[in-house]
Amino acid sequence: MMDLLKDLNESQRKAVEYIDGPSLVIAGAGSGKTRVLTYKIAYLLSQGMKPWSIMALTFTNKAAKEMKQRIGKLVGDDLAQYLYMGTFHSIFSRILRAEAEHIGFNNNFTIYDESDSRSLIKAIVKEMGLSDKNYKPAAVHARISMAKNCLQTAEIYESDQDNYIKDKRANMPEIGKIYRAYVQRCKQANAMDFDDLLMLTFQLFRDHEDIRRKYADRFDYILVDEYQDTNKVQMNIVMQLCKEKMRVCAVGDDSQSIYSFRGANIDNILNYQHQLEGTKLFKLEQNYRSTQTIVEAANSLIKHNRNQIPKDVFSENAKGEKIQYQPAYSDKEEAVIVAKDVNRIKRQEQCEYSDFAILYRTNAQSRSFEEEFRKQGIPYRIYGGLSFYQRKEIKDIIAYFRLVANPDDEEAIKRIINYPARGIGATTVAKIADCAHQNEVSFWEVIGEPAHYGLNVNKGTLTKLDTFRSLIQSFIERSHTNDVYELGDAIIKESGISGDIMSGKDADDLARQENL
Repeated sequence: MMDLLKDLNESQRKAVEYIDGPSLVIAGAGSGKTRVLTYKIAYLLSQGMKPWSIMALTFTNKAAKEMKQRIGKLVGDDLAQYLYMGTFHSIFSRILRAEAEHIGFNNNFTIYDESDSRSLIKAIVKEMGLSDKNYKPAAVHARISMAKNCLQTAEIYESDQDNYIKDKRANMPEIGKIYRAYVQRCKQANAMDFDDLLMLTFQLFRDHEDIRRKYADRFDYILVDEYQDTNKVQMNIVMQLCKEKMRVCAVGDDSQSIYSFRGANIDNILNYQHQLEGTKLFKLEQNYRSTQTIVEAANSLIKHNRNQIPKDVFSENAKGEKIQYQPAYSDKEEAVIVAKDVNRIKRQEQCEYSDFAILYRTNAQSRSFEEEFRKQGIPYRIYGGLSFYQRKEIKDIIAYFRLVANPDDEEAIKRIINYPARGIGATTVAKIADCAHQNEVSFWEVIGEPAHYGLNVNKGTLTKLDTFRSLIQSFIERSHTNDVYELGDAIIKESGISGDIMSGKDADDLARQENL
């Protein structure tokens, strides 16, 4: 292991070797933060720590995957595969499934994504007779999400006068009631949203000391990446798990905190040393990535931050070119300037168009660039469109899988009850919703016993509902014997999705066919 540590500079090595108490690693941009995390985990394993007793919390699944691969190269995949590594949401969703009964859920609960949450909020707004112009699902969901990230339950939110004043100013005074209804409907559907995965974990540990202690005892060391972007609930969960052993390492940079709009609280990293007595501070100040010019420019801006952990970031790379600043007075003028610069540099430096990258703050800003590039004949490709799992055909199939795993999933039923078209219209779905909410049962239960719950639809519609339920029930039964691939193949063919998509012949239809 000492041979491996020779690859580290002195600051990195000191941060890696300290494992006897809480530590905070301030890692400036390009300073080898990922290297420190991977080598620290490898070092812990070399000291005899079991891989399953190490929890490493990352900001993205991609970061977790890459880190585990790097650790595998250092210590072998046979050890790395047993590390408890992933995002806050992925790791604590596993714990919630194991402990679901203690928080009133079944362990097959569905996890609602953003579109599921907004769809449910839209339905609640409509049912409450509120204006969909004032209560836009995205805006309401953002308020609820922020509340959960700040550990505000629906009851706390409703009783907070400041929240009411803020919501009233935004012409949304009923958000508290919507929040309460949203929580009830999620619980009824045996579903959680992403924010619940953390807030319910915190509540589980808070209300069940034996369970909190079980996991605190299980993990001998906890590492947290990108600590500057943690929110209140994430910080509290970390503190719940480490308060006995105090063996925790947070890595981050207060100068790179960019997610306050999602509830990230920079005070988490600024106050870390005060929260955990005896914390040892390490600073990684050498930037290996950028030129001296870029580092100096960044430092000149960062020095104006009111609250910060002092650091002296430097680079031993070349001085580099000067940074050019060109003001533009409209989005169109900006696009013209950029297009001209691209063509000029390409001509002077004999570059390819693929050597250029354009970064912009919001997706809407791409339009002016696209229009100007078309005018000037500049080929381009936009990255960051819909991910594979956000495409309609994929979300439809996943909704079938979700319903098989959790028949109480209201949003999954609403998505596929009439896809492919089977003559079950919006009016019928609304009646099912009314029955379900009046009787405080799930959509699935109403469809299974329509007469018992007073569902008022004609005989033809009852037959269609029965056919739909039988189809899903057949998939549920096969899920006990078929593997996932076989079940997916059956869903695509027997639901009618395959026939619906295969009938199309344009480019989009062909792409959807390939996605299936």
